[in-house]
Order: sequence, then structure tokens, then C-alpha cells
Amino acid sequence: MKRNIRLLFISFCIIFSFYSIVFAESAIGNLTFMLGRPVDVKVKHAGQEKWTNAQLKMKIFNQDIIKTSKEARCEVKLLDGSIIRIGESSEFEFNQANVTNSTKDVKAVIKKGKIWANLKKMKGKQESFQIKTPTAVCAVRGTIYRIDAGKESKFLVYDGIVDVGPNTFWGKTVQTPTKSLKPVEVPGPHEIPPPYQVSLDEWVKIVKGYQIIVRPDGKFAKSKFDDDKDSQLDWVKWNKNLDTQASNTDQ
Repeated sequence: MKRNIRLLFISFCIIFSFYSIVFAESAIGNLTFMLGRPVDVKVKHAGQEKWTNAQLKMKIFNQDIIKTSKEARCEVKLLDGSIIRIGESSEFEFNQANVTNSTKDVKAVIKKGKIWANLKKMKGKQESFQIKTPTAVCAVRGTIYRIDAGKESKFLVYDGIVDVGPNTFWGKTVQTPTKSLKPVEVPGPHEIPPPYQVSLDEWVKIVKGYQIIVRPDGKFAKSKFDDDKDSQLDWVKWNKNLDTQASNTDQ
């Protein structure tokens, strides 16, 4: 009887160790910053039904879902050094993600709320990073940009290039050349909404200093955003400050 119990215990330890190693190897990054109480930032790991209170240095895995409550924010640093910050009242999912020091293949979904992304470009490496919102999908490489997702989706680019397309392009490779429509200048000091174009039906390239807004009906508007006004937003100032700190640390 004791021998059987001992063998059962050893078998359990072997199985537990095996799954722990496999699970650990699938980690794509870590939770590196939280604003708010741990209970205000929750993570649901793949295959689990219950949400777990977030903790600093918590490992983030493929298919994890992260959600924040009001006045809570968090930061995920991927293994390649890319950073994703999730704002208040947001829900973000790493739908399909494979990230190592030499590979980055990510398909993520922001169901609601806002994110800030500072993605590292992997020189000479194959990489793909797409984020889907309720109304559109964006494909990026080494880029700094933010997304506001609600009834309509807004993509603003601070550095690099973002290609935005309809949700039917989810998972598809960006074909070149992409459409680059002439943007509408927005005179100041008051922001005037630009006219909405025809429905988004192919990739549209958005460069530094520009934004695109995609409505639920698929129609979109592209314009240059007011950098002075944008820089005064708490969410933008907070992220730019953290980016500066991270850049100084890396040097």
C-alpha cells in the first residue's frame, strides 16, 4: 500500500514538473508595471475559467486575457523588449502569440478600452504583429502607436508606420503597396472632424503624426492629429514619460 502511494506521488511530481516546464516555456512576457490595486488588474490564463489578481513579474502566456478596472493600468513587456500598456476599463487578449528573443508572431485583440504599444523592430528577423479592434485590424512592425477601441476605433501613430484594414484581413499578410490616401488637414485651435471616406476595404498606411478613425459601418476618416493638444492628455503624457525612462535604462 505504501509502495503504491509512493509510486503515485512520484508519478504526480513527474507529470506536474513536465507541465510546469511546458507552461513556463510558452511564456511570452511579464507584467512589469501596475497602477492601481492588484484586484483592479486581472488575468485569465488559457484554459482557466476564473480570473486571477495580477502581480508584478507575473508571467504572461499565449491566449492570456488581461482586463483593468476604472483608474487601473498595467504594462506587459514581451520577451523581445516590446511593450504593451493597457489603460483603464480595458480588455486585451493575446489571441495567438509566439514571442522569443528572435521571433515575434502576435495576433491580439482589444475588445474595449485603450492600449499604448512601443514595439521593437527585429532586424533581419521574420515578425508579425496584428491587433484587432471591434471595427478594424492594424498590422505593425517597429512602431509607437496607441489605439482607442469603443463604438469606433482610433489609431494614432507616434513613430513608424501602421497599416489599418477591415477585420476580414485579420491574420492576413499586408500586401504592398498599401493605399495611402491624402490626409485631411485639421485647422486649429479646435479639432474639426474630417469627412469620412468610403468603407475600409483594403490596407491603409498611417504614418507618424497621423490618425485614422474607423466607424462600426466600416467608413473611416484619416487626418493629421493636433500634437500639442494630444500631448496634454494624461494617458499620452504618462506613456511618453515611461517610454523615456525605458529608453534611458536601455542605454
